[in-house]
Amino acid sequence: MITSFTAENYRSIDEEIKLSFEADTGIKDMNNKGFTIVANTRVLNAKAFYGANSSGKSNVFKAIGRMRGIIIHSVRLNDNETLPYDAFLLSDKEARPTRFEMSFVDGTDKFTYGFSYTAQRIEEEWLIAKFPKRSLKTLMRRTPDMIEIDEQNYPEGLAIKEGTIPLNNNRLFISLAAQLGGEISKRVIEWFRTKPNVISGLRDSDFSRYTKEMLHTKTDYKDEILDFISGMDVGFREVTTEQELIDEKMLPKGLPAEIVASLKEHPPIVAYAKHSKINVDGEVVGVVDFDIDERESDGTRKLFNLAGPIVDTLRQGKSLFVDELDAQLHPLLSRRIVKLFNCVETNPHGAQLIFTTHDTNMLSKKLLRRDQVVFVEKTAKTNYSTKLTPMMSITLDNGAKPRTDSNYEKNYLEGKYGAIPYFEDEFKSCNE
Repeated sequence: MITSFTAENYRSIDEEIKLSFEADTGIKDMNNKGFTIVANTRVLNAKAFYGANSSGKSNVFKAIGRMRGIIIHSVRLNDNETLPYDAFLLSDKEARPTRFEMSFVDGTDKFTYGFSYTAQRIEEEWLIAKFPKRSLKTLMRRTPDMIEIDEQNYPEGLAIKEGTIPLNNNRLFISLAAQLGGEISKRVIEWFRTKPNVISGLRDSDFSRYTKEMLHTKTDYKDEILDFISGMDVGFREVTTEQELIDEKMLPKGLPAEIVASLKEHPPIVAYAKHSKINVDGEVVGVVDFDIDERESDGTRKLFNLAGPIVDTLRQGKSLFVDELDAQLHPLLSRRIVKLFNCVETNPHGAQLIFTTHDTNMLSKKLLRRDQVVFVEKTAKTNYSTKLTPMMSITLDNGAKPRTDSNYEKNYLEGKYGAIPYFEDEFKSCNE
């Protein structure tokens, strides 16, 4: 489970922002539910981000995806290749590195891993670990001038430190150490590869194949996916899949050979929803197959496409980041998805759902703890950079903190929590 994430100098993020996913031990919201205890730490199962359009909510999620991508693909970089550097541009400060850091729990062990970089090089890199019955250890720290390692607890980095094996400026230390067989480094990279997943609720076609492949090839997942779909009242309970045969003669001429090869190796999968055919007496007289991509509504299609990532996340105890979770979904469906993660009966493995939304109906003490809500905005005081304000950090005009008996939705829409659009023209004449 993820316990914190830090980002600095990335897209709309200027100064450091830090997200904590640890539950506030001073509150007992939702009857002390909504978190999982791992390695003696209360970690939240859900986190909601609210804010106006262009406030930078999506960029927070993109930062997590960018960090994950660099870690996974660092091993493939040649010495002369550049890193994907996308710094904050609305500042007169001198160019500086982008910085990412993630803290997470893997089993009973706690890790903090981070790095800073420019387009040309990794500037700094660090790995910190807390193993059971052992004190916190800095396993590795790298700067442009030196590399330090804990030889006792992290011997896999010794050959790199001593220069026996050269480390390219644009390559991560743990990437090379993992390639050399380092068990801790491989473990960290594998965690980033398999545990966090960042998707867009607006481009659900990006993970449509994910759900289809799970239904088509992983029979042990099929019942859970169908249970998820049927529980959302979309009008069907059964889905069948079919893999299309690729006839090269039917493909457009001039298609690159690598694309043709990919299509032949991974042919498209078509999913069909089985709908009951009803006679005038209301009796079921047959079944009709609907191509989900062609015949179902946008909302139903999104639910179907989300089913795979959600079921996989819940089953494996992963962390799922969904930008615009509520897009094209009825508010009750969005609420139901959040409840799946906040309820221990449906989330026994401590999975996490972190999402952005504009659905203020979810700002309810029955659905979200106060420490599960973050407000995102841009302010002139921060050079129009993204600023995060947890609900627990808000001070109201009367000096008080938001209480559990507050109407969160009403207060937010009235601007008491910030992170809403402000209009110069309120159309006063329309209310006369």
